[in-house]
Amino acid sequence: MHILSLSHEAQPFSMIAAALLALTMLMHTPWPDVAGWWGCMFACQLCYRQLIGHLLRQSRQSQSLSQRDFRRFCGWSLLLSLLWSGAPWWLVADNNPLYMMLVLLWLAAVAAAYAAYFSSVRSLFYLSLLVLVFGAMLKLLLSGVPVLYLAALSCLLYGVALVVVIWPLHRIIRDSFVARDENGELLSELGAQQQQLQAVNLQLEEQGRLLDEALVKVEELVAHDPLTGVLSRRAIMLQGERLLEHASVSGQPFCLAMLDLDHFKAINDGFGHLVGDEVLRQTCLLLGAELRGSDSLGRYGGEEFMLLLSGAELEQAQPRLEQMRLRLQQHDWSDLTRQRPVTLSIGLVAWQPGLDLAQLIRRADDLLYAAKRAGRNRVMVEQTAALAEKGRA
Repeated sequence: MHILSLSHEAQPFSMIAAALLALTMLMHTPWPDVAGWWGCMFACQLCYRQLIGHLLRQSRQSQSLSQRDFRRFCGWSLLLSLLWSGAPWWLVADNNPLYMMLVLLWLAAVAAAYAAYFSSVRSLFYLSLLVLVFGAMLKLLLSGVPVLYLAALSCLLYGVALVVVIWPLHRIIRDSFVARDENGELLSELGAQQQQLQAVNLQLEEQGRLLDEALVKVEELVAHDPLTGVLSRRAIMLQGERLLEHASVSGQPFCLAMLDLDHFKAINDGFGHLVGDEVLRQTCLLLGAELRGSDSLGRYGGEEFMLLLSGAELEQAQPRLEQMRLRLQQHDWSDLTRQRPVTLSIGLVAWQPGLDLAQLIRRADDLLYAAKRAGRNRVMVEQTAALAEKGRA
């Protein structure tokens, strides 16, 4: 495209040069011969200009020039250049062989430059150059003018120089076309690989999404007890640590309760483990119906549960636990335990500054066993536990 643009810009100068050359030839050649030669030259120049303009318009639309169009351009250029070169042979009188030779060889060089761009007409170019150069030499040698013998030798050297220059030029341009084709293939391969990479990235994103969903499910399974659906021991302990940290910073109260089913071993032994599992599930459903959104219930182990009551003092927490205990006691268990009641023993403590989670659990657990020693099916808090132990003493 750059060569075409430069050639198009140089067209007016080529026409001016041809006109000057025609004026020079008028000094040695009859004007009808010069007019005929200049008319042929002018017609070829116009055809060449139209050819270049057509290719430039196509290249601007497609932003590139195909190799086929470029070969067509070079073929027409070679044909027009050979017509320019042959015009002096046919149109200029024999009494002016030196000027005819100069015009012929100058235009043969133009043909050589374009013929070097592609291999399909290279042999045609060398054949045409051989005919033109040796034809000019023969005309000079037959002129009978001794000084033109040296011009014939110069013509031969000129032809050899053209061959020497054009041969590597052709090889360079041919290699550039090969490199362009290889680059095109490489770009196509890179495009295909990029599409494959995008497809792989989409697959990886989909696999990542599925993995995230699987991790969420695993976390849910880990965070919840598979039998009862309440929080697992690990999850309720983490929730207790977070609640304790928040209370240490903000001073917001909370209560911790340990709950244990009374005589649960007798239920398992008397009715089977399947019935025991169902009792645990229904117990959690009944307790969960009494919970607020900020409360947390988790299975601590076996038939023992841990309950966290956020933002509650003992005065608010104790009635709620009594309500839970009564709801469990008054529930109809006839389908599972044949009228045998299912009851809870509960130990309740309130957080105090300086106590960690393990200390709270230990104190609530002690209250739980104090409730069992006091007859089970009751809520034991720190104050009532102290009174009970004092009464027993």
